[in-house]
Formats: sequence, structure tokens, C-alpha cells
Amino acid sequence: MVSKLQDLVLVFLVSVNTALAGFFLSHFYAFGAKERATWHLSPSHDPPLGTPLPDPLRPFLKSEKPLLVVAYGRCSECTLRNLGSWVVMLERWRDEVAGVILVREKEATVQKLAQERGWKVPFVADEDGALLRVLNAYFLPRAYGFSPDGRLVWKQERFGMDELTVIREVVEAVKGKAYAHKVFNRKPAWAHALEDKPSKRERKGGVR
Repeated sequence: MVSKLQDLVLVFLVSVNTALAGFFLSHFYAFGAKERATWHLSPSHDPPLGTPLPDPLRPFLKSEKPLLVVAYGRCSECTLRNLGSWVVMLERWRDEVAGVILVREKEATVQKLAQERGWKVPFVADEDGALLRVLNAYFLPRAYGFSPDGRLVWKQERFGMDELTVIREVVEAVKGKAYAHKVFNRKPAWAHALEDKPSKRERKGGVR
């Protein structure tokens, strides 16, 4: 009886471990671990600072502000949630950085997603991953900052950085710490706009 119970417990534990392994693998794949393993990318292959921006991305350069390139993998449900966060932040801080999101998808898929969600930030379809390999996107998403003349001035060194920290560090890399401190330590214009916008209750006749 004890032996049978032990066998049942063992089977249960093996099943739980298998399910957990499947869960984590699916999420790693969503964030690009599959592509990384296929391409054999590693930190040692990183482009050095000063590397020119790849030609297909040069049309997105702006003369007065840095360009922030955010590299993504394929558009799974998991990456779409994170993509939405990046879109919001790039739109909010568009006065300080130009943004473009690089996605390993077909052009038609990217355009459909952007249209359905009303995203205004530019996307570039990198179906075969050629640009991701040039940038050495060994984890995804990964961000890169370029100067207005198209030189690499900043690259994300660790996974999981929040969007605002990335944007601030890119601006700081191009315009200096004093400028970044002045810009990011004050209330941005988009925050003032949200405050000035009447609430739903106010539009219905005010608070009683």
C-alpha cells in the first residue's frame, strides 16, 4: 500500500515538473529565446558603440533627437502585451526620442496589428531576422540608442529594464546628464494633458 502511494506521488511530481517546464519554455520562446538559440548570439558579438545604424532603419533618424530602436521577436500574445507598453511610452516621449520597433514578422502581419490597435509608432518587419542578427539581439525585447547622425551610443545590457529608464538613458547618452535630469525630473506635457482632461463624472455633470 505504501509502495503504491509512493508511486502515485512520484507520478504526480513528474507531471507537475513537466507542466512547469512546458510553461517556462513557452514563455522563453515568446520572448525570443528560440531565435537566440538558433542564431548562436551572445554578448561577445555585440556591435561596439559608434557602429552605424543599419541602412533600412536610417529613414527613421531625426536631426534633433536620438533614435530608439526596440527589437522584438514574433508577435505572440505575450509579446503583444509588452509591445503595447512600449508603444505608449514612445508616443508619450516622442518630443525627446524618435522610436521604431523591429518585429520578426511579415510586413502584412505588422501592418495589420498596428492598424487594428491604432499604434502610431513606426514598425519595421524583419521576417528573416537579418536586422536582429546585425544588432545582436541575444535577448528580446532589447533596446538600442542611436545619435541623430546614426551612431550607436547606447545598448541595453540586461533583460527586463523598464521603458522609462531605457528612454532616459538613451536621451542622456546623446544630450547629457544635465539635460536628462531637467527633462525627466519635471512633469511631462502628456501628464499635464491627462490632468486637464475632464473625468467621466465631470463630463456627466460634475461631482455631487
